[in-house]
Amino acid sequence: MRLLALAIMLFTSSICTAQNWTLEALESEIYQYESLEEALASPRDSVYSLKLKDRLKQVPLEVFTEFPNLQWLDLSRNRLKSIPPQIGLLKNLKKLILNKNKIEALPAEIGQLEDLRELIISENELETLPDEIGNLKKLRYIDMWSNNITGLPRTMEDMYALEEVDLRVIVFTEREQENIKALLQNVTVKMDQHCNCGN
Repeated sequence: MRLLALAIMLFTSSICTAQNWTLEALESEIYQYESLEEALASPRDSVYSLKLKDRLKQVPLEVFTEFPNLQWLDLSRNRLKSIPPQIGLLKNLKKLILNKNKIEALPAEIGQLEDLRELIISENELETLPDEIGNLKKLRYIDMWSNNITGLPRTMEDMYALEEVDLRVIVFTEREQENIKALLQNVTVKMDQHCNCGN
């Protein structure tokens, strides 16, 4: 079964180089490893998608050092409070899913994920984003809803590929809402209608 999945992945890879790929196609076509042990037991360069949901409190460093072709990393629904700086080693990563953790801050090294297209960081405890997030020139979508964010870095105005930002379930002051809309003028920004307009 895995050989078949690998053959499909290689065929899909050849198609993707000839035409524009989609993240949806990537998700449906490649084999997804759901344990670190299984992934480590496979040829390391054949691991393209990894999903770890083991109530992790820390991310095993092998996730960042052992899989050079990793494109899809799902660490959602764990107990993570931080992401190590080694995240910047995943140069081929296209989608990063970190929702439903307890993450308080993202490392500056997240700005080194030059090929990242989608970032899901909803339902965490983030108050700010690092300025280096502006280096994600290919990022198209970022989901931040249900965090404690009060503003976005000015560097995000240079993220020319950005199409949509989800900031729902976050209470902003009226001024904060206006600042975000001015910063992301050509981006679809989802925010709740209510605001903390008394402040």
